[in-house]
Amino acid sequence: MNQQTLHPKLEAWRQQVNQLMAELTTEAAKPTPESARQGLAAMTQHFVTDGPELHIVRDLLHKSVRDEIPLRYYQAEETCPKSVLVFVHGGGHMAGSIEVYEPICRRLAAATKQAVLAIEYRLAPEHPWPSGLNDLQTIRAALPDLLVEFGLPADLPIHLMGDSGGGAMAATLCLQSSEADLPKIEKLVLLYPSLDYRMDTESVRLFAEGYLLTAERMRWYFEQYLQGRAEPASISPLNMVVPHDFPEVLIINAGFDPLRDEAVSFWQKLNEAGHSARLSTYADMLHAYLNLERMVPEACAETYQQIAGFLAD
Repeated sequence: MNQQTLHPKLEAWRQQVNQLMAELTTEAAKPTPESARQGLAAMTQHFVTDGPELHIVRDLLHKSVRDEIPLRYYQAEETCPKSVLVFVHGGGHMAGSIEVYEPICRRLAAATKQAVLAIEYRLAPEHPWPSGLNDLQTIRAALPDLLVEFGLPADLPIHLMGDSGGGAMAATLCLQSSEADLPKIEKLVLLYPSLDYRMDTESVRLFAEGYLLTAERMRWYFEQYLQGRAEPASISPLNMVVPHDFPEVLIINAGFDPLRDEAVSFWQKLNEAGHSARLSTYADMLHAYLNLERMVPEACAETYQQIAGFLAD
């Protein structure tokens, strides 16, 4: 039984959302890719104010043999950053974009004083698994050249971060068999990550309904993403073998999140395997609380500072 209480502002908002959902007709409540995208975009736009002014914000279209992948580069100060943080946005593999996460990426760049590179990977259901992962792999291989394109040293240290479904993809990228010629990921930040597509944890059952990310919605996301192309267990980061060169990890989760327990299990797995992994739980938060910043600005500010401290260590 969860002994914590949800932050009062989030609790009041949660009840309002649940009431609105209860008043919808069955047809109106039925999710679609477009409604998922519009919902995340509208929520973030409403609750996250414009990000700070930065020294550089620049778009680039990376063209490879197979893909054209939009990127956005953020640099807070004129001086050359000491590392680059590659950011993989969340959204259940179906929603989110560079534009939606613009204020969050600006905050990351300002807080960490590192360069931030956001990736516009392909989304399901139009592009099911493993299309988005292939885009991340393409960008990882191209990072030395991309860093030079942005005026940085080709050997600048590289960190990786993802929230929610983006956390699943970031973790998977680091768990896949490493190749000597690929740029090394030094540190990994996972923010309320999705790590087990089997949905078989106590927190999934505990927060199945009424806590923003429902079990029904998660199941729908995964169906749209996988489309029968892979068994959930086979591609769940929690179920993968951890390579010896897995990066140092910071995992941040939320107490009232169906994904909470899989983040804890992944942290335990890494520690038992002898890897450096930290776990930080914001006990009174919901899933995706960075996208709800106006209601919980203190928790969001602390999270950005925690990420900055981890990358600076």
